[in-house]
Amino acid sequence: MKYALIFLLSFSFSAFGKSRTQRAQEANKELEQLNFFYKGRGMVISPDLIKLYDTIKKTGVGLSTNGLLNQRWGLNLQDKKIVGMFSKPYKNMKMGVLGCVACHSGRAAGQLVIGLGNKNIDVGQVGTDAYLAQLLWGVAPRPNKPEFSELHKRAMHFTSILKNKNINNLTQGLVPTSLVKTWFYETGGVEIPKKFGRGQVKVPHLWGYGEKRKSGSFWDGFADGVFPGWAVAVELRGGQSIKNVREYVDKIHHAEDLMSDLLPPKYPFDIDQARALKGKEFFNQTCYKCHGTYERDSEGLPIYKQPKVVPWKYVKTDYERLEFVTEDFLELIDSSPLNDLMKYKEGQKKGYVAQRLWGVWSRFPYLHNGSVPTIMDLLTLPKDRPEVFDLYKSGEKERFDEAKLGLKIERDTSSKNYRKLLRKAKKGKRSIYYTQRAGHSNQGHAFSFYKQMTQEDRLNLIEYLKTL
Repeated sequence: MKYALIFLLSFSFSAFGKSRTQRAQEANKELEQLNFFYKGRGMVISPDLIKLYDTIKKTGVGLSTNGLLNQRWGLNLQDKKIVGMFSKPYKNMKMGVLGCVACHSGRAAGQLVIGLGNKNIDVGQVGTDAYLAQLLWGVAPRPNKPEFSELHKRAMHFTSILKNKNINNLTQGLVPTSLVKTWFYETGGVEIPKKFGRGQVKVPHLWGYGEKRKSGSFWDGFADGVFPGWAVAVELRGGQSIKNVREYVDKIHHAEDLMSDLLPPKYPFDIDQARALKGKEFFNQTCYKCHGTYERDSEGLPIYKQPKVVPWKYVKTDYERLEFVTEDFLELIDSSPLNDLMKYKEGQKKGYVAQRLWGVWSRFPYLHNGSVPTIMDLLTLPKDRPEVFDLYKSGEKERFDEAKLGLKIERDTSSKNYRKLLRKAKKGKRSIYYTQRAGHSNQGHAFSFYKQMTQEDRLNLIEYLKTL
């Protein structure tokens, strides 16, 4: 007991002795490798299918920003490897495992940022293609048939849910929270209603999560983030067991602590400080009411604060995500075998979390559903916002708009390129954002002070946001 106490105290002093910058660097490295594969379960593909990926790595085919893995599935690539894909041994087989950063890393202005939401991930397309690939893969004879069959069956079940056209995402960069919801219905033995919804949202960033979780996990804040279960909700949907989650609950707590240590990426280009100062004054007279104020510690690093949940009647952005929380869903959470780890906030008015804006320059496209390509567009009246825009290579430097702060897009609605884009969007092209799709509305987030804003006000405000 004495030695354990000495170890604990020495560890604590060592942790507190590190600067936030050091902790952030260590958190980045650890999150890059973080996954919840345990006892053969987790976010896995069919056994030994990862060997095909190993072969692809040797040839380099498809492992570029123009390749299949990036353009069709939206997987981030670095050094010609999939970010967040791991190979794990299990019972004489190789298991392909997806880690957290497959979704929770993204590119902005050409740089890969750990903890930024993936702008192009397409779980629906991944599920459709993986289902077919695994179906063919499972036909071949296996020397270890019993072990293979069990794991293969779980992988097939997960991809069958991902590819379900009634509940999956319609556009790259969005993930359907319906996936999490289906786990509760399945676990509770309840048939999924016909009007189930998708609840599509863009993948959230992770820095500042330690404070955000107090307001609630997810974009609407309904899930109580003080409890650890929601952090592995997708793992459960992927085939993780309830018993396993209980056994590695300490690992979940540790992962959430890592998120708290992350720092936002610094704006990589020049900032007009005089404009930024004027923008800060404007921000502190208007936007702070929802998004708060921004202070730094003695190291000059962000001081994270708890965000507010803004009722929908004020923000009025796309309502589809709020339809996700239904009375029967809440009842299933209450009766779930993990109801001590997965709780919700009772009596909370429906609305969206007004995210803190640290690193906001990198988090485009904006709003919870990613429907607005730039901050400049967000500061204009909804009727003047772009109806359609291309997500192709959205995180690369050539697609970054410094002036408008966000995604550089085709704006000439009379051009041949724009008309072609619109035709493809209407046909359901997944790499094109079309605001007329369900859950994709770019309306809302328009306040009374917008009408008094000048173009100078907008430019000043944008310059200030670059400093966060």
